[in-house]
Amino acid sequence: MREVTPSTPRALRGLVAAAALISSAPALALPWNIDMVDADTVKAYEKAMAPLPEGVVSQANLLTPISWRQNWAFTDRLQAEPMNPLNPDDEAVLQLGERMYGIYCAPCHGDGVTLGPVSAKGYPAVAVLAGDDGRLSTMGDAWVYLTIRNGSVSKLMPAYNYAMADDEMWAIVNWMRAEMPNAEAPMPVADTAADGETP
Repeated sequence: MREVTPSTPRALRGLVAAAALISSAPALALPWNIDMVDADTVKAYEKAMAPLPEGVVSQANLLTPISWRQNWAFTDRLQAEPMNPLNPDDEAVLQLGERMYGIYCAPCHGDGVTLGPVSAKGYPAVAVLAGDDGRLSTMGDAWVYLTIRNGSVSKLMPAYNYAMADDEMWAIVNWMRAEMPNAEAPMPVADTAADGETP
């Protein structure tokens, strides 16, 4: 029977360390690892995506039931496009807008004048929407809609285009205009100029 000496564990530790060092080098790894290291790879979004084949029609996905919709870029706070497709006096539209606002907007913006519980916990730069200092009176309907859809220009507010259909976002715009104090849309620049005033 072999006698175990105090130096045996030290030698064993050295052997284990050497084996770990050798096995971690790509050149000495298993053959398929070498192939993976040398292979041509394309990272996600490194190449432009191929366009859709001709005749393909966008349809809703089961997990995200909103299909492709036209989008617009921010151009002017009083811009006229896109146009609000909903009747601002329709009671069903206002009820939908109130419901959507309560779900997606109220946690930060509260009732429009007093900020909501998320803002009370210190979330930065949440806009007051209505009242004497509200932003709604300085923005056209299209700008408000695009802010809901694409997020704010500053990117502090996230986009909600993944969560709501266009009619739901426009309904929020109509409800805020109808129900919040001092939230009427400003006169578009084109209308002001037509009256002989300088914008």
